[in-house]
Amino acid sequence: MRPLIKYLSYWAIIVRAWSLPMTAASVLLSAAYAYYLGYVVYLGPLALTLVGALVLHMSVNVLNDYYDYVYGFDRPDVLTYRPHAILMGILKPRAMLNLGMALIITGSLIGVYLFLIAGLPVLITGALGLVLLYGYTGPPLKLKYRALGELAVFTTWGPLMAIGSMAASTLGHINYLVIAAVTPVALLVVATLYANNVRDAVRDREGGAVTIAAILGDKARWLYAALVVGSYVAQLIMVFVGALPTATLLTLATTLNAAGMVRKAMRNSFERLDEATARFSLLYAALMIAGLIISKIGM
Repeated sequence: MRPLIKYLSYWAIIVRAWSLPMTAASVLLSAAYAYYLGYVVYLGPLALTLVGALVLHMSVNVLNDYYDYVYGFDRPDVLTYRPHAILMGILKPRAMLNLGMALIITGSLIGVYLFLIAGLPVLITGALGLVLLYGYTGPPLKLKYRALGELAVFTTWGPLMAIGSMAASTLGHINYLVIAAVTPVALLVVATLYANNVRDAVRDREGGAVTIAAILGDKARWLYAALVVGSYVAQLIMVFVGALPTATLLTLATTLNAAGMVRKAMRNSFERLDEATARFSLLYAALMIAGLIISKIGM
C-alpha cells in the first residue's frame, strides 16, 4: 500500500493535481448550463470531454515546469515553497518533456474523437486551446513570459472550454450565452494563475520574464482582489440581464471564503493562495451548477 501511495503522490506533484479542479469546474458548468437551456446532455461524451480537458491541463502543467526549469526560472530554492518534479529528482528534464508531449497527444486524440461525433466547433476550439496551452510557456509564443499568460488562460478556460464542452456534451449544439455563464469561474481560474505569478514575481523579474505580476510589483495584490470580486460582479450582471437564473446566486454563500482569500492577498501573503483559489473555483462552480439544476427542475 505504501509504494502505491508514494507513486500516486509523485504523480500528483508531476501534474500539479491541486490545479485540476479548475478544469472540472469549467467543463461541468458548461454542461449544466446546456442542460438548463433545454439541450440533451449526453453523459458519455461529457465524461470523455472532462477526461480530455483534464489530460490537456496536466500537459500544460508538466510543460510549464519543464520550460521554467530549462529557461532558468525554477531553481532549487523553489522547493522551499512548492514541490517541483524535476528539482526533486522525480523525473529528468527529457522525461518531463516527453510526458508533456504524450499528454498533449492523448488529449488531442480524445478531441479528434469528439470532433467526429460532435462536429467542427469541437475541432476549432480544441485546436485553438492546444495552441494557447502549449504556447503558454513553449516556444515560439512563450506567452507567460510576455505578460500574455493571464489572457491565454482566460481565453482557454472561458470561451474555448465553454463552447467546446457544450458542443461535445450535446453532440453539436451551441448557445454562445454559455461563455457568459462560465466567465465568473474563468476569472477565478485567472486569479489562481495570477496568485502563482505574484508569488514568483521577483524570480521571474530577475530572470527577464515579463509577467503582469512582475510589472505591477507592490500593486499586484489589487488585481488579484479585482479578479475575485469580479467573478461575483460578472455573475450579478448576468443574473440581472437574465443570462443566469437567480438560483445561481447560491454562490453568495462563498463570500466569507472569498473575503479571506482577498485579505490574505492584501497582506501580500501569496503562499499557497493559488491552491486555495483553485479549490474555491470548484466550490463556486458547484453552487452555480446546483442553482442551474434547481432552476431547471423548478421550471
